[in-house]
Amino acid sequence: MRSLRAFTAPLLALPLLALAGCGGGGADIGAGGPRPASSAPSSSPSSSSPVPPPASPATPSEPARTAACTATAGLDTTALGTYLKGLKASDSKDVPSLFIVDDGVYFRLKDTQPPCEAVTVKLGHFRVDMARSADSAGYSFTYGPIRTRTLAVGPAEGKADGSEPPATARCAGVLSVVYVGRDLAVGDLPHDLPLPPKDSVLDWSLVDVRRDGVLGAVFKPPAGARDC
Repeated sequence: MRSLRAFTAPLLALPLLALAGCGGGGADIGAGGPRPASSAPSSSPSSSSPVPPPASPATPSEPARTAACTATAGLDTTALGTYLKGLKASDSKDVPSLFIVDDGVYFRLKDTQPPCEAVTVKLGHFRVDMARSADSAGYSFTYGPIRTRTLAVGPAEGKADGSEPPATARCAGVLSVVYVGRDLAVGDLPHDLPLPPKDSVLDWSLVDVRRDGVLGAVFKPPAGARDC
C-alpha cells in the first residue's frame, strides 16, 4: 500500500503542475530545472492561453480607392442639378463635369466627389426653322419638338450613349438641351439664338436656356444658314 501511494501521488500532482505551468509559474516535475510553460501537457485548453494573431492579408496589387462618392439616388431635381453643376471637368476648371457639345453629352470628372451610381438626365432635341425677319437683319426662330431621351451619365467618364443629335436640314437647325426635372416645353426656349461667328472654326454655339434644371444647351444651325 505504501508503494502504491508513492506511485499515485506524482500522477495526481501532474494536472496541478500543468495548470500552474499554463499560468507561467509552474515548477519542473523532474530534474533539470524549469521548462517553458508551452511544453507542459494539458487535457483541455486554458482560457488564459494567448490567442494567435490573424494572418496578415495579402498585399493588394494596386492601392485601394479611398475617395468618397456622393449618393444621388435620393436627391430631388433641384439638389441633383446643383450637385451636377458644382462638379468640374478633369481638363478645365471652368467647364462642368457634365456638358454638351455639338456631337453629344459628355461626363469628365475632376478629383472631386463622384456620384456613387449613374445619374439620370434628360436630353431634348428641337427643330429650329430659321427665316429672315422682315423688320430687321436678324432671324426669326420657330421651334418644333423632335424627341426627348433619358440618359445615364457617370460615374465613369466618357460620352453618354444615345446623346447624338439629329441631323440638320435646309434652313432648319437643331437645338439640344440637357436638363433634369420636368420636360421642356417650347415656351421654355429662348426667343433668339446665337449663330457662330463667320470666322469661327466651330459650326455650333452654346445657348443659355434660362429654366431651372437646365445643365447646358447647344444650337447647330443648318449649313448655309445665312442664306435662309
